[in-house]
Amino acid sequence: MSLRRDAPGRPRSAAAPAHETDASPHGLARLIWALCVPILFVEIGDTIIDITDVLFLARVGTTELAALALGNIALDLAIVPVIGIAEAAQVVIARRLGERREQLAGATFMRALGLVFALSVAVAAVVSLLARPIAELTAGSDAVAEELERFLEIAAFGLVPFSLNLVYASLYVGLARGRALIGATVALTVTNVIAGYALIFGALGFPELGIRGAALAFVAAEVVALGYLTANTLRRLDRPSIGLTRGGASDAAGARSLVRIGIPFSGQSAVEAVRWTVFFLILARISDTALAWSSIAYACFALFLIPASAFGEVAYSLVSNAIGRGSGDRIGWLMRRIVSAAAVATVPLVAVTVAFPREVVGLFSPEEAVAEGTMATLVVVAAAMALVVPGELWLAALFGTGDSDAAMGIEILATSTMLAFAAVATFALELELHWIWLGLPLASLVTLAASYGWIRGGRWRRRAV
Repeated sequence: MSLRRDAPGRPRSAAAPAHETDASPHGLARLIWALCVPILFVEIGDTIIDITDVLFLARVGTTELAALALGNIALDLAIVPVIGIAEAAQVVIARRLGERREQLAGATFMRALGLVFALSVAVAAVVSLLARPIAELTAGSDAVAEELERFLEIAAFGLVPFSLNLVYASLYVGLARGRALIGATVALTVTNVIAGYALIFGALGFPELGIRGAALAFVAAEVVALGYLTANTLRRLDRPSIGLTRGGASDAAGARSLVRIGIPFSGQSAVEAVRWTVFFLILARISDTALAWSSIAYACFALFLIPASAFGEVAYSLVSNAIGRGSGDRIGWLMRRIVSAAAVATVPLVAVTVAFPREVVGLFSPEEAVAEGTMATLVVVAAAMALVVPGELWLAALFGTGDSDAAMGIEILATSTMLAFAAVATFALELELHWIWLGLPLASLVTLAASYGWIRGGRWRRRAV
């Protein structure tokens, strides 16, 4: 591993200089993309896994496919508290490096790892033990409930390595050493695909387990990824330089920050889940057709959002690091570069959709009626990204400052705006579907204005990390 020396005889790990690269626009652009590419790689790997699982179980039966969809939702909701701690760890680690207190980065990571391990074990136990009640509560038929129970009983145990992998990812992104995530993602994806194929269909000498095979493949893939990241940390990371040694430095302030920042992070994930759940419940009151069309539009929206999500992770780290270095007044300059880079990555996806909306919808359904009903909504969603991307990134910047309470409040405000607009447009004005979806850019405008105003006003400075 290369070292940089700030002064004779004073080596520094490669983790810190990654944030201190050439501050020129060109140098910063290189750093932003270097941080973002591994995260994009992770996002793509997750997408491949999701698609593969759907393709495999679609060949088993519609009951198993329905159970998989519900199971993934249940696991996503169960893991919300863990996500908050992991994201908070990334912010705190980046802050310590900016403050040139690298020894405390390891202490933050170890505390986060301990907290997440305890939380994830508790969550996994609850999900596994309550698999039957959860299945009966969420499934629409006894057949789906039975398959869902089989999935959750096993998949719950994958939440533990999955959660620890999140903390490892926060460490590497916080240290600007995201390349390790590429290898972990390859290991995760390959393991999931091979194990899923073998265990779901009974190939390669393994028993045919159906949806249980999908659950076991999830557990195996997360364990393999955890092993890869642990080995990489032990062999390739300069652990003494960041305090990852026995008897390393203690960071009591960082421990408090993990909880204080992490709770609103978790709250944001919960509020976002509520936003889309209630929004689709409103659309369901229109018709099943409107709900189906909106499902296609949302699938495209999720694809459009991948670059913004990846650059949002970059914003957490770079903003927090800049504040640690005493450069909080340059957040605006930094965010303009991040937003521009995210726009470059998002525009091609949006442009293809706007130019060929019928063909894009055709990937989901060959029916002409579906294409006609979805195209207008899809164009609204695509155009909304002009506000969604900067809105999401400035909110991420606010989280990066450590003022997660304010960011959580803005998330609640934006969600309320979108749902209120959707309710009025649906029940009072009885507008067509694509007009109802205008609540999305409206909510993003609220997010952008509030986040930008809060950061520019300097109110985030009241929060210490």
